[in-house]
Amino acid sequence: MLRATVPSVKSMEEAGGALLERATAPDRWMYPGRRVTIDNLCRVGSIEVCASVDVTPTLETLLRVSFKGPRLSPMQAAELLEQFTSARFTFVPNIEWFVEIDARQWIHFSRPYTRPRLQA
Repeated sequence: MLRATVPSVKSMEEAGGALLERATAPDRWMYPGRRVTIDNLCRVGSIEVCASVDVTPTLETLLRVSFKGPRLSPMQAAELLEQFTSARFTFVPNIEWFVEIDARQWIHFSRPYTRPRLQA
């Protein structure tokens, strides 16, 4: 089976425009464990970036933007996040964004997307 090629773009702003448009469409929201697809992933130079809106079992929604790259630090990733979100959101560096690093060295930023929690 051939692995799909990750699309490349020229800038984080361009990546943010395309990926955030797709990620925030309600028909593309997903459960947290199934979030990386070729539709919400792209490459800017040596950096891979992924964006999704995750729906938790309690129906909370989280916007999640993740970065992976060689020797990428959380501070560098925060700068990339600012560029990535600039076309769609006003970036305010505060405690609203949560950060975590997983075992595969992806740096994940997340924040609540909708308020209040969704009602079924």
